Amino acid sequence: MKRPLIHLGLHRTGSTWFQQHVLDGRDGRPLNTLPDRAEAAARIVLPRELDFDADSTRRWIDDRIAEIDHRGSSVIISNERFSGNPASGWSDAERNVQRLASLLPEARILLVVREQHALVRSIWLQQIRIGGISGIEDFLRPLDSGDHRLPAFDPGFLGFDRFVDLLDRVFGAENVLVLPFEGLRDDPARHLARVEEFSKIPLPPPPDTGPVFSAPPLLEAAVLRRVNLLAVRSSLHRAPPFPRLARPGRRIASAIGRIATKSGETRRRAHADRIIKERLSDLDLPASNRRLSSRIGLDLSAFGWPT
Repeated sequence: MKRPLIHLGLHRTGSTWFQQHVLDGRDGRPLNTLPDRAEAAARIVLPRELDFDADSTRRWIDDRIAEIDHRGSSVIISNERFSGNPASGWSDAERNVQRLASLLPEARILLVVREQHALVRSIWLQQIRIGGISGIEDFLRPLDSGDHRLPAFDPGFLGFDRFVDLLDRVFGAENVLVLPFEGLRDDPARHLARVEEFSKIPLPPPPDTGPVFSAPPLLEAAVLRRVNLLAVRSSLHRAPPFPRLARPGRRIASAIGRIATKSGETRRRAHADRIIKERLSDLDLPASNRRLSSRIGLDLSAFGWPT
């Protein structure tokens, strides 16, 4: 059996496209070994330390690997939840890495990262799509002193070189491949070839290279977060007063988004980007990105990253 490849995400870096179009089993492409991402998360990510059963989880993974082996496919496990969740500040990312190492110590690791300002905007819009109610200012506002009841978005994780350093220490730098999302988006064949060379697993590029879950227009997001506040129940907002209005409210927000003008979207994006830049200004992202560029052997400034 070839060594497994674990794709950790991050969120909003083309993970769903990779799962649905690259790991679809067609045209010589492999299958996602653990296609039920909710079950994988329930077994690997969600249990508390006192409840996590490494032995039974390892047996479950081995059974799935045996099924894939029987079909003659390579072992690739793709689940962006392994790298944590942005809404909770990626708070369990480091623990998940240690768990994966205990389950599959021989694995190779693929991590896709994205320029931080664009990533934050995309994460914020995705939070609204799944039920969030915060504008960009509130989404990035630090918690009040002493208010640490629930994990919240933590911009400190955006210094990606530290997370990559952890992966290097746990799995070995020679077993960790880090790619920029921008390269995978703009030239998927070239960057999939890098994954193929690294993993020794054939990855013919799929015909569909477009995004699966593109961000909603900012006008739609502005309406949708008001709909969420009134009607959409989720872990981000657990007690809306009018939950029966969720479906029609979402339809209205989508219809309004379709009439968004280019000039209006440009103005709204500039406003959001200005707030994001201000809120991330305390982080030395250029220094982190320079260290990451050196580690992965790619000039991230060529992809629009601040260095």
